[in-house]
Amino acid sequence: MTELSRKKEIFMANYLMTGNVKKASELSEITRKTAYNYLNDATFKRIYRERRSEQLKESTTLLQNASVEAVNVLREIMLDKTVSPYARQQSAQSILNMAYKAVEMVEVVEQLEILEAKILDEGD
Repeated sequence: MTELSRKKEIFMANYLMTGNVKKASELSEITRKTAYNYLNDATFKRIYRERRSEQLKESTTLLQNASVEAVNVLREIMLDKTVSPYARQQSAQSILNMAYKAVEMVEVVEQLEILEAKILDEGD
């Protein structure tokens, strides 16, 4: 048995698509008051969070895949001697900036993991 009514499912799909209560309620042919009632329902909230999380994971995967291609394009431009020096420099700068941010993020995650381990050890 489904946890949400058909109307709630339709509203949720439209809300996930638009991110806007007014637009989603219009597309779903319900009042905004009804939409807000749905949004305040605990089951609706839980399922919405789960679906939104899944949407974000899928988007992140697509971005990660595209980022590999983007870096390859930047690298090709950077190494192409027939391209203007400015374009080559901009490509190199972009690659360096991305590499720096990636290293920085890895270091932050490592530090968080160390802190979490310390907190867990102190709790024992």
